[in-house]
Amino acid sequence: MRRRLLAALLALATLGFGCAPSANDPTPSPTTATERPAEVPSAEDAAAALVTALNSRDVSGLPMVRSATAAQQEFETIFAGMDEIYPAVELGRIAYADTDGWIAEAQLTHTYNLGEQGWTFEAPARFRLSSGQWRVDWQPTIIHPDLTSQTRLRHTLSEARRAPINDNEGIAIVEERSLYQVGIDKTQVQQAEWAQAATDLATALGVDAPAFTARVTGGGPRAYVVAATLRQEEIPPEVTNVPGLLVREVTGVVGPASGFAPHLIGTVGEPTAEMIEQSGGALTVLDRVGLSGLQARYDDQLRGVPLVRIDIVARADAGGDASASPQPTIEPTPVFQQDESVSTGLNTSLDRDLQTRAEEVLSTQEGMAALVVIDVKTGGLLVAAQSPSAGTYPYVTFGKYAPGSTFKTVSALAMLRSGLTPVSTVQCPSSLQVSSYTFGNYPGYPSSALGSIPLTTAFAQSCNTAFAGAASSVTGEQLQAAAGSLGVGIDYDAGFTSNFGTVEPGNNIDRAASMIGQGQVTMSPLGMAAVAASIASGKTVIPWLVEGVQATSTAAPLTPNEAAQLQTLMKATVDSGTASSLKGLMTGAKTGTAQWGPSNALQTSAWMIAYNDNYAVASFVEVGDSGGTTAAPLITQLFTPAG
Repeated sequence: MRRRLLAALLALATLGFGCAPSANDPTPSPTTATERPAEVPSAEDAAAALVTALNSRDVSGLPMVRSATAAQQEFETIFAGMDEIYPAVELGRIAYADTDGWIAEAQLTHTYNLGEQGWTFEAPARFRLSSGQWRVDWQPTIIHPDLTSQTRLRHTLSEARRAPINDNEGIAIVEERSLYQVGIDKTQVQQAEWAQAATDLATALGVDAPAFTARVTGGGPRAYVVAATLRQEEIPPEVTNVPGLLVREVTGVVGPASGFAPHLIGTVGEPTAEMIEQSGGALTVLDRVGLSGLQARYDDQLRGVPLVRIDIVARADAGGDASASPQPTIEPTPVFQQDESVSTGLNTSLDRDLQTRAEEVLSTQEGMAALVVIDVKTGGLLVAAQSPSAGTYPYVTFGKYAPGSTFKTVSALAMLRSGLTPVSTVQCPSSLQVSSYTFGNYPGYPSSALGSIPLTTAFAQSCNTAFAGAASSVTGEQLQAAAGSLGVGIDYDAGFTSNFGTVEPGNNIDRAASMIGQGQVTMSPLGMAAVAASIASGKTVIPWLVEGVQATSTAAPLTPNEAAQLQTLMKATVDSGTASSLKGLMTGAKTGTAQWGPSNALQTSAWMIAYNDNYAVASFVEVGDSGGTTAAPLITQLFTPAG
């Protein structure tokens, strides 16, 4: 036997096999292939089975030299601190040696989707031939070459501090801040007092008392039940008298006030299952990511690169009983690390005070209502506010509504381009037949403004029949071109969730309806504010929100002369037309009403677009009366100082 073993060792040395013993088994491992006799079966199937088992995280069914059950337990111990992060394992080369019985060693490539670049390394897996069958010689080194029977892997993730989203003065409106969880620590209060303590805390915080009390009384005896997460200044002083109160500091990404522009800014939270799957392993449930709005669109910039580290640590750290047997002191050894990088803030055009004011104005509105304000000089979006009942969907910037007579600004530009001027005479009959459809004016339209009237009067008084009748001399393409020159009707990526409307007139009836903002014309409040901004500034305006991210118009530009004529029409609407309630506040404006819904239950939306030297604004109420009576007062409240 000694001669046979000596001969085998000499053969290994001659063939270049290494003799690096593992920490668990001194048997040398082959590092280069030696010729395998034909009667010795290939270990390839056994190695492939191991790879499959590792990828499925269950090695308990493999033929092994020792207990497969023990191997599975060790596998689970090694990964206990890895936060459900596992590698993809692939089979590499296989080497053989006859060392008092054949052994084979397969190189396994482990690839982890960690950090920006991932982590890949090779680890050996040894097999022994026994009674014609290859068996796995299980060792921790199969998982990582530096592991021993006393160590395991540990994953650590430390997110970079999320960068702020700033207002137009560079001051953070949304940033990572300290928040405070306020709740009941049931270990610090007698069971008989749980219900009363919960009720008292919920009442003080203004949360659902029955629901919170049920959560407290129904939880485990050592539970900490959170009632609310608040800013420090929002915690009422009377909560200090509640038995079992526990206030715990946490971090969160929040705005200057609860509910500040959530439809625009978006939210941050745990990635969805779909996001994790689509990330290819780059995201886990431990990450915090942008889920909507600007937070989602610019997540990479705002989130930065987190610290990701894998250490080899003592198994006692896994939470086992370290006193069960003496353990050597094992210092954590890093085997992978991605350093944290600094995230970059996002500068926006938002006016914090004006946005807050707009949200206050809309706070009492029932149903969907919106206010948009654009800086006339820069084109920056200062305000995009919507009523609370609209929720977090961005109706104000992405909604699709019939714009009604506010779209006559676009129609007027098409008519001007066809040869008319503000003083040109147009016909405004009380009704107009277009094919099988009859158009009429709104109830209460002044009879003095019927018949042959200047275009300025038709615009200021909002004569439907005059504009619908102009469809006979304005093609669908010309109407689309006019819309493009005023910043709408073309799909732009403006750097945020935005909709600039559709202008797709079809037959004669639809083209006539489109001239008065019905038919196939749809717009968002943002889009109609862009129209007002284009007219006010004398050039095509595509609103921008994020500094450095601005869409460029692809339409024929609005000329200064065209803008001046449109300003004349809008000024007349304030001076003597349907927007006279804005006189002294706005220079020019256009009212609008739009019908929508089934023919037997029509609803009316109210619009108003307006401008002065500084601001272009759109006001929209989904279910209202008229632009002058429903939408205009919102603009008045927004720009009239309180008191």
